[in-house]
Amino acid sequence: MIPVLETERLILRESRLSDFPANLAMWTDPRTLSHFGGSARSEEDVWLRFQSNFGRWHLSGFGYWAVEDKASGAYAGGVGFFEARRPLLLPYRDRPEAGWIIAPDFHGRGFAHEAVARIVAWADENLDAPETWCMIAPGNLVSQKVAAGAGYRPAQDALYKEQPVLTFTRARLT
Repeated sequence: MIPVLETERLILRESRLSDFPANLAMWTDPRTLSHFGGSARSEEDVWLRFQSNFGRWHLSGFGYWAVEDKASGAYAGGVGFFEARRPLLLPYRDRPEAGWIIAPDFHGRGFAHEAVARIVAWADENLDAPETWCMIAPGNLVSQKVAAGAGYRPAQDALYKEQPVLTFTRARLT
C-alpha cells in the first residue's frame, strides 16, 4: 500500500522495524531537537510516533516514508504527509501537512531538498487536496529553504504549544 519512490540518491519506502534504532537516535540527538522544540523525547514517545505512521497510510492514504541513502543503505530520516489536527486556527489546518526530518549525520547533502521535491510531485498526482502545508520554527532557516524550493510560500504565522511557528502552503499542481 505504501508506494516506493526514488530519486537520484534516495529510496523513499515503508519504514521497517530495523529502522527504529536509527529513528530513535535521530529523535534524541540534540542537533535534531534544536529544530523541534529542544526537549528530549523518550524511547516510548519515539516508538509510538514510529508506529503511528503505519496507521496514517491505512486511514488517510498518505503518510511518511523512510528515507534511505542509496549509497550506504542507511536510514537517513523521514518525509511525508500527515494530519495532526493541530489546535491552530488556520483555514488549511485539515489539509495534508508536509513534514521532513533528516538524521544529523546526513545533513548538508541536500537530501531534504531531494526527498521533499519527490513527495510533492507524488502529492500532485495522488492527493485530492487543493493544497498542502507545512509548519516550521522561525529559526529553522534550512527547512524554510527546503519548503521554498518545493514551492511552499509563506502563509500565516501562528503559536503552537506557546511557541511561534511559521506556516507555508503549496497549491497542488495539476
